[in-house]
Amino acid sequence: MTTNQPRLRNLHYQITPEDYRALRACLSTHAEERVARSVHTMLFTSYRDRVPMNPMGELLTAEQGCTKFSLHYYDDDPTYLILERRQDGHRTSAMVAEAECRALLAGETDWLLDRPNPLLQEFHENLTERMLLPQMLLTYQREIYTADGLDLCIVLDTDLRASMQHMDFLDPKQLERSTVEQEGRILLEISYSDYIPDDVLCLLEETAPRRRLLSDGFSESR
Repeated sequence: MTTNQPRLRNLHYQITPEDYRALRACLSTHAEERVARSVHTMLFTSYRDRVPMNPMGELLTAEQGCTKFSLHYYDDDPTYLILERRQDGHRTSAMVAEAECRALLAGETDWLLDRPNPLLQEFHENLTERMLLPQMLLTYQREIYTADGLDLCIVLDTDLRASMQHMDFLDPKQLERSTVEQEGRILLEISYSDYIPDDVLCLLEETAPRRRLLSDGFSESR
């Protein structure tokens, strides 16, 4: 199955524990918590595109608008994973089985062509032509808040930690051990289609993060 999500505008912030506690307290009375779960993510990049990491822990690409691929699983259960493709604000995803992911980690990619799925076949093409490789693992806790009648989504990612040991991706316990000494960061993402309602905007300003993450990886003081 392949899914497509419409283009959304996104704002990203790196926030402090104090910001998080204040914002979460406000959101609990203004929005509905849709889901809270652990997330494990593996990012792919080409060595030709690779440049230093941005503050969100993602690898930037030298070419603007470059297609980015990542694999995700939730709640420490890698039975089924989601392959996600991002480009120019659009997100497309497809399901991947654990055995298929293990084959991918072992360098086996022919199974992608055997699946009648355009996204998986495009991923195979990018693995071959752009020489994509798994470069970084991210592990974090995700809370998602939505408001009735609004095309607005507020995401809080806490205890975000990174590892370069991609062979640990399907082993949550080993991944946790390899990142145990890191101080987890907290990120805020706001996604919306047209506008942020004034009352929600005021709420966010009242508990405003100190710095906003820009698309080029730098931060803007608030």
